[in-house]
Amino acid sequence: MSVNISYMGTKREFAPAVADVISNAQEGTVLDVFAGMCSVGEALQPFRQVWANDVQKFAFEVATAVFTDCDFPLCRNVVSDILFDDYQDHKNSLEMEYVLSIDLENNLLECGSFEKFELLYQKFKSKLSEEKETFSKEEFFLFTSRYADTYFGLQQVIQIDSILSAIRRAYLRNDIRSDHRRWLTIALGRAMLRTANSTGHFAQYLKPKVGSFKTFLRQRRRDLWFEWLSSLEEMAPVGTVEWRAENRTFNMDCSDLMDDLLCSDIRPSVIYADPPYTDDQYSRYYHILETLVMYDYPDIVGAGLYRTDRFRTPYSLRSRVAESFERLVKKISMTGADIVLSYPTNGLMYEVGCDPLKIMKKHFRVVERCYAISHDHSTFGASKGSAKAAVTEQIFLGRA
Repeated sequence: MSVNISYMGTKREFAPAVADVISNAQEGTVLDVFAGMCSVGEALQPFRQVWANDVQKFAFEVATAVFTDCDFPLCRNVVSDILFDDYQDHKNSLEMEYVLSIDLENNLLECGSFEKFELLYQKFKSKLSEEKETFSKEEFFLFTSRYADTYFGLQQVIQIDSILSAIRRAYLRNDIRSDHRRWLTIALGRAMLRTANSTGHFAQYLKPKVGSFKTFLRQRRRDLWFEWLSSLEEMAPVGTVEWRAENRTFNMDCSDLMDDLLCSDIRPSVIYADPPYTDDQYSRYYHILETLVMYDYPDIVGAGLYRTDRFRTPYSLRSRVAESFERLVKKISMTGADIVLSYPTNGLMYEVGCDPLKIMKKHFRVVERCYAISHDHSTFGASKGSAKAAVTEQIFLGRA
């Protein structure tokens, strides 16, 4: 079951084909250096041990939960029994700071016409700004202070902060273990994606218009506590406890990870690489999930309220993609592992005149293109054109 979270560049549709190519590579452990939401690793169990890496912290937490955790997520009834009182206490304390704004938001959520909505929305925004100025800070107010009336409504961000406060209190009391805490946080991320006022990611939140305000209101009405508990029931680790005990996860830049492996006596037999292939920085789409995991009150900028310290990959930079890819392929070859690569024919490397196949042939004994699969790729909001784009996904195998 895993986590079933939509993610930019996911390979869920092609995971069986990737697993098939890997089955023809060296025996032994497989390292997925851009693991994302772990679809390839899932397809490999129980036949291979899996090492999973992702530079994004939320993705790393997902990989750790899916591939290494002993515990399953707690069931919703147990979670409610343990956390609800703490959740309600914190929620009440935050709501006391925004009494008038919450009253206006409740009226706003009942609007049936855009004209009435516009009038009430301006009053709500004005009152929210006033009450933010007088807010007396306490612990666990990050989302309330930074993201109210953006990707989420005011009462929704209060719920997010209150859930996280309750999770921490339960953990400090030893009512839940670290594995449980991880699953609870991942489930909250999934619930946030489902309730966000966006097109399924956090690149930019949507502003209500005459044709979309009902969708806006429908999302604002969604209850985070309910969505969170529901998400817990739709997630689980993969494989057996014994299989998961032998896996490993990493939270590193892929190049740095290769350097560490070259200094290690224990190395994977196969390395799967699925690098970013557009000039969109993936961290734009998931910065809120990074903040959820770190809960560090970051500085934020721009229309999307991005973290100022968000990661930027060279694989999405026209000036650096070719050299970065060649460096990665060379380092993988130096580990003695076989390489399996996914890359589409419309990827950025081809746009800058670089052929992945030729680079692989410079560093590996035998290289072949094993699959070329045509499909329609979602553009996650169609910021640069149509919502779907025709793509040929290629899967290469390089033998050491």
